[in-house]
Amino acid sequence: MHQAISAAYHRPGFARSACAWLMIDGIGIEQWLSTHLEWSDVARLGLSLIWLIDEDEDALANRRIIPAEVGSSTIVPLLVCSDDMNFDCIVLVAEQVIEADTIHWRRFGRSIPDKLEVGISTKWIAGSKPVSFALEDFQNALEQFTQLSKTKPDNHCDAPLSPQ
Repeated sequence: MHQAISAAYHRPGFARSACAWLMIDGIGIEQWLSTHLEWSDVARLGLSLIWLIDEDEDALANRRIIPAEVGSSTIVPLLVCSDDMNFDCIVLVAEQVIEADTIHWRRFGRSIPDKLEVGISTKWIAGSKPVSFALEDFQNALEQFTQLSKTKPDNHCDAPLSPQ
């Protein structure tokens, strides 16, 4: 069964305003993964596609999420600490596998911090269930995300809210 993936303006709980965001089944990716992985802290993580302040880290996250060739496996940084905004803190990654017309996030884990080597050393979450998307829907969501990001050039959701 494929999950629905799309892009929309979304205000994560830690931000002051909405920005372009990936949605799974109509729910912000951080909230959806928090439930899917049964890990409540995930809901406080920011989307790596926009939440990284280091240009090299940002470029890496945006490169890795793009589907590679059929049969390939890529470690994709999905979410990062919303307050640190870099790969030095929590980085939730997925092993992204391309099969015919489907993208699978086979397993999820926490990358051991190492900047641009993100995903090289990963503590995989035992028992994490895979997620699948139709390749065409996934590509459309990434294109839609890019368009929404261009509409709002400063797309960092007006920075994180102060811890409470």
